[in-house]
Amino acid sequence: MSGLYSVDLRVEIIPDTAFVGSLIELQVSVENLQSTEVPVFNEIEGSKEEFTVVDKVLTPSSISYFLQFWKVGLIIIPSISVDIKKNNNDVIRIQTSKISVNILSNISTSSNEIRSIKPMKELKLNSTLKLGLLIVLIIAGLVAGGYLWNSKTNLNDLNDLKGSFKISALNESIKKIEDLPLPSKINSETAENYYLKLSEICRLFFNEIFYIKATEMTSRELAEHFAFIGIESELVNSWNKVSQMADKAKYANYIPPIDQFNADKEGYIKLITSFNKVKTES
Repeated sequence: MSGLYSVDLRVEIIPDTAFVGSLIELQVSVENLQSTEVPVFNEIEGSKEEFTVVDKVLTPSSISYFLQFWKVGLIIIPSISVDIKKNNNDVIRIQTSKISVNILSNISTSSNEIRSIKPMKELKLNSTLKLGLLIVLIIAGLVAGGYLWNSKTNLNDLNDLKGSFKISALNESIKKIEDLPLPSKINSETAENYYLKLSEICRLFFNEIFYIKATEMTSRELAEHFAFIGIESELVNSWNKVSQMADKAKYANYIPPIDQFNADKEGYIKLITSFNKVKTES
């Protein structure tokens, strides 16, 4: 990029040679980020008949898409867009060029021509044992073929399950909240620690599903980001409400009633469940 911003994208494919059915890592890195800039990486668009996105791994300045290819030849991956959020006000969108990946066949041959069909070989079955072995081999081949076909079908369906890689993040976050014990001795310090832990679990969940540095953002910055990406105002207000309770415990030494502790745990669970539903339906 040129002008006021010097942010740039670097794309790397690992390994540089891929075969049908194998996995490659497509890494997109944002370079020259300023300390106030946060990248938001978008989904890869493309035909699931050619490839599927099996997994993603996010870092503060990069993302690795793990792709599995199903067709031989030159596969064109559409441009990947990245939104840069700066100081919660300015948003810049940059994108990669179209990415070409040459997918090779697993069959080794000296030419690209289709091999001619070999003539059938006459089998002389002169014993019951040989006939039985042949039947067993045929059945085993059919079972193996069915297994391989189902494996491919399941991987294709994986791309249709939007946010399926986030389901584990939701379940893990809910379990952490449910396992968080009430303070054995309730005072301003233990109340503060309790609500800080609830807030941390929630923010780590936001890190996972929205690819943002939620743990480094203020409650207000998160609310502004949610509004910017189109989260409905009612859900944003729910986030503001639970955040205010954590802020009161941290900065005003507020000690809520004993029943409020459990009620707020349920509130956090409902909140992240609602955010997960919005994200998976988007």
